[in-house]
Amino acid sequence: MKRGLILVLVAVLVLVLALALSRTSAPRSTINSTNPVVQLAPTPDIKVTEIPLSPPSSATSNQSTALLGETILHDYANTNLPPQNDLTLMSRLMDNSRLLLKSAAERPLSANEDWADFLRGKNSAHERFLPDQHIALNSKGQLIDRWGSPLFFHAVGGGRFEIRSAGPDRKLWTDDDIHRNSNGSFRHGKDLNPPGLY
Repeated sequence: MKRGLILVLVAVLVLVLALALSRTSAPRSTINSTNPVVQLAPTPDIKVTEIPLSPPSSATSNQSTALLGETILHDYANTNLPPQNDLTLMSRLMDNSRLLLKSAAERPLSANEDWADFLRGKNSAHERFLPDQHIALNSKGQLIDRWGSPLFFHAVGGGRFEIRSAGPDRKLWTDDDIHRNSNGSFRHGKDLNPPGLY
């Protein structure tokens, strides 16, 4: 019973946080003209968790809804925010999805495609967090940075992971990469590529 109560409290907390973030953020377009996204074929047995984008109103009969991942990644690739924000938002989505689906802890998720599939509903609960057409996904179904390059994920153990963007030059392992450590800090410049990585 305690486990169920804790799960419900965590879900409520995530929803409250997501709604608070969506209300304080400026709306933006999810269309990126330099990185067109192709719709992938939907999977019929995937459950969809929808979150209202606006409070209920008697004036609106067709209320817009968003998946949890859409709400968390609302400001993903927003050019008015630093690119480090994108990796922080992606990390929050990964953490929240793993909290909601405890079985994910048993499945190793380290490759980009593993995370992309998991967030698109290819998980044990068939729970969808992102739609196939999202600014964080390319036509190959990979999670991408704001420049359209696939993100690099590194599992460091204990459910922790690091995320790396290739940066504006779109090449991994160069000095302009953006690297988010598992503790939420970022590596820059010479610290990006220590000799031990080669």
